[in-house]
Amino acid sequence: MPGVKPEISRNPFVRRKTVVLSETLGQKLNAYAVAAAAAGVGALACALPAEGEPVCKNVSVQLPHTNSFPVYLTQPAVAPFNVAQQTNSTFRSFTTTGVGTLQWWNRGFFVPNTAGAKVLLSNGFPANLASGAEIGPGGDFGKGNSYGLLFTYGKGEYSYRGGGTKLKHRGNLNLTQADYVGFQFKDPAGVHYGWARLSVTFESGRGKSVHTVLHVTEYAYESMPNTAIAAGSCTESVSEAANNARSSLALLALGSVGKK
Repeated sequence: MPGVKPEISRNPFVRRKTVVLSETLGQKLNAYAVAAAAAGVGALACALPAEGEPVCKNVSVQLPHTNSFPVYLTQPAVAPFNVAQQTNSTFRSFTTTGVGTLQWWNRGFFVPNTAGAKVLLSNGFPANLASGAEIGPGGDFGKGNSYGLLFTYGKGEYSYRGGGTKLKHRGNLNLTQADYVGFQFKDPAGVHYGWARLSVTFESGRGKSVHTVLHVTEYAYESMPNTAIAAGSCTESVSEAANNARSSLALLALGSVGKK
């Protein structure tokens, strides 16, 4: 299924006619553009907050049956992680009696995709985190066993095919409430820490089988490299950050005009 990419702000300044600026105003705007470029902030568009703070994305993704969702962060073309759901079923027959049984099982995964992408682990699997848990330097980050297995559920063989119940299964994800998974990834600025909020619901399948639906409702990362983030913390969305950056630029220009 298609990925959800971070929103990219558009240039709000459309050239209508040539305007001659005073030398003082021109110097101030040029100085601001140079400072913004040096800080890695575009003068006409900005997708990240100017200071370190969580950058958040609200989504409403449901993964029934066998599906996956790419978690895009700072690079729109590359998703550091995939959240995946897998549902399987098979009919096992017994030739001596002519009777068979239906086996069904479900699994969820949080899969690192890129170099430097890792998941916060507990006992070798992605850790299940409560709201407010710290995610940052010193954590046990890695790829995770079984491709970052989150949970198993169903009547498959427990140790292999993914059997389990809501309260007893392989993997750490809580199947009775929404919780968080922590992660880290790298971009040219350094290592960033973040979280994704996940939950699981259940629906009836063929026969008496019950299938899981894995939900992704929100994810975020800390824009300042090498800075811890609290699970669930979210102060500014990607689109809000871009709007605020444009507003700041407009206010700066107006302030300069007022002082001319």
